[in-house]
Amino acid sequence: MVLESENSDVMSRLILIGNGFDLAHGFKTSYKNFILNYFKKAIEAFLNQNTDYNDELFHLSYHGNVSFNENPEVDISNFNQVKEKIDFLNRSKWCNVKFHSRLFKKLYDNLNELNWVDIENDYFEILNSYVKKPESIIKLNNEFNYLRVRLESYLDELNLHQFNFHHAPYSELFSEKIKSGDLVTVKLKNDINPELLYFLNFNYTSTFEYYFGQTQIHLNNLLIHYNYIHGELGNNKNPPIFGFGDELDKNYLEFENLKNNELFTHIKSFKYSQTENYHNLIRFVESNDFQVYIIGHSCGISDRTMLNQIFEHDNCKSIKIFYHKKRDGTDDFTEKSYEISRHFKNKGLMRKKLVPKSKSRQMPKPRKLE
Repeated sequence: MVLESENSDVMSRLILIGNGFDLAHGFKTSYKNFILNYFKKAIEAFLNQNTDYNDELFHLSYHGNVSFNENPEVDISNFNQVKEKIDFLNRSKWCNVKFHSRLFKKLYDNLNELNWVDIENDYFEILNSYVKKPESIIKLNNEFNYLRVRLESYLDELNLHQFNFHHAPYSELFSEKIKSGDLVTVKLKNDINPELLYFLNFNYTSTFEYYFGQTQIHLNNLLIHYNYIHGELGNNKNPPIFGFGDELDKNYLEFENLKNNELFTHIKSFKYSQTENYHNLIRFVESNDFQVYIIGHSCGISDRTMLNQIFEHDNCKSIKIFYHKKRDGTDDFTEKSYEISRHFKNKGLMRKKLVPKSKSRQMPKPRKLE
């Protein structure tokens, strides 16, 4: 049943690209990959170099004069092994384990459960507990910035520029017709080609650019733009943004009544103002009717302000989830729909715009070139 009588024969497509897109390609860009690599390097440096390990977040030190005749083997390939190794070191009489950072200790305690959005949310939760502790806020901000620097270094080391995937099926997915059956807030007589594709890349990596180029070739007359909304690796003019972006949160609103600008150091809105990315996104959103494709994005609340502006905008006519199918046969469609609902103040509007699962489909599996 059509709920509105508005007619349209011109629409664009906004494609949200999240970390799940990189993970689908087998790239180790998840929070878990990053933190596992961090601990592995710290423990290896400590045991193999016979010297203390110390940084902004974490400290391993020797009691007395301890040395190894041979480099001990450090076998760490999952978080259970990380915890087993650190627990072993902590119990030993010759080693001291210390977390300098309350935030990092919390992340360590929840190693198996967290994603990128959880790091940003945990940061904000601790920040909120420090509103009357200016020195603690500065320390927390320095620790969070150190995490960002280490993350950039880790992603650089992955060397993701070597790309050996076939352009299908993603170039075909991105350029497919907008289906009339996906829309209830606007009438389409037939399925139509999108007038414009707009890639909103939340990753710091450039994986999507390969398909971007191939999609241009696939449809010669299709206008295509992209936006590294969270910044990109190796670009000083568009540095990575790492922080909290839910200015609708009631605790954030209380920050504005406090005379401490340190509270805003890692709030995304103030990072967005350093480049034209956000303004360019708003220009797209304001320009024409569009459908949203969600590909590998968690839709977590750390980006709530931005996603609310997109999803509740009058020009947003439809939101389509491409869900991740897990090894046990289940998928994350329902979980994603929960997250999307958190970005709507008008829940009735959300029900109109969200394409049902029966009309959605699994995120395609990238095809490696032979």
